[in-house]
Amino acid sequence: MNLRNFDYEELIELFKSSNLPAYRAEQLFKALYSNKVDSLDKITTFPKELRAELSANYTINSFKNMKKQISVDGSIKYLFTMEDGKSIEAVFMPWYDDTEKTNIRNTLCISSQVGCSLDCKFCATGTMKLERNLETHEIISQILDIEHDLDTKITNVVFMGMGEPLLNYKNVARAVNILTHPLTDMMSRRKITVSTSGVVPNIKKLANLRRPPKLAISLHGTTNGFRDKIMPINLKSDITVLMNAVEEYYRKTKLNITYEYIPFDGMNDSIEDAKRLAKICKRVPSRINLIPFNDISFTEPSGIAETLKPSSSARIAEFANEIRQFGGIVTIRDTFGSDIDAACGQLALSERNVRDTIV
Repeated sequence: MNLRNFDYEELIELFKSSNLPAYRAEQLFKALYSNKVDSLDKITTFPKELRAELSANYTINSFKNMKKQISVDGSIKYLFTMEDGKSIEAVFMPWYDDTEKTNIRNTLCISSQVGCSLDCKFCATGTMKLERNLETHEIISQILDIEHDLDTKITNVVFMGMGEPLLNYKNVARAVNILTHPLTDMMSRRKITVSTSGVVPNIKKLANLRRPPKLAISLHGTTNGFRDKIMPINLKSDITVLMNAVEEYYRKTKLNITYEYIPFDGMNDSIEDAKRLAKICKRVPSRINLIPFNDISFTEPSGIAETLKPSSSARIAEFANEIRQFGGIVTIRDTFGSDIDAACGQLALSERNVRDTIV
């Protein structure tokens, strides 16, 4: 059993059930997430006998091996192989100031599932079948192992990798609780963003966490007719239902919302779309994040997926200005790692264009 599957309160209960005092659970929690030990033998606050007992019954390791691909833009795609042989990906994205000399933050895009069940037509992961949810330790260890590999601190985490986070609600929520706990040296809730395609019941549950994260909505359409075609989840919870859940999330958390939106040429990038996006943006404090469509031809798309083409850079800039003219707040997202299939929507365990792979 992996000790990183337990949040702080669960560790206390685990230790109590073994007739160990609660302060030992606190020592373990700090060792795992503040000192970030990679072996139970390194928890020097524990007596030798306790370390031996824990090592005999528990582990804190998650992955059998790790590979990485380095992009020309400095981002890094990690491929993790887990104990059962299944694989996931995560993407490290360093950000610099205007001089491009000072590193101002390090964002990590992490996965929550092996594959995905939602079949979004613009997403490479959607071409994979869902194999299983990640356990909490497999979510957390993406962060810890990459920090160790790069000898740097991850400052921001986005649940935007493989899988739909809110369809693995229990383990994602537990990971958020661990990352934001005051006893750890990880990050605040405002540094964590959970992106969802619209799992409405669990948006409502996420708002009730003790330290809820920021919420991003993978929107990509302003009408039900179009969103139904590219995101089948819209047939279960349409845009009106989704927006009501978003408003409730904001009321409870007071955290601004992000809407992710890929402009597709001639399909969802009209001036009427801009007007509707601005209207959505005004319902609660929020911004639109325009994301250039990244190539997923390596998945051999068919049907409507085959017809999706990126809006030009010039049209995206015009579209952003139209949204602003109607009163919306909008940014155009920088693209990281497209040359190594690490950009938004490209994670599908592809190893094309490998330049630097380390095992």
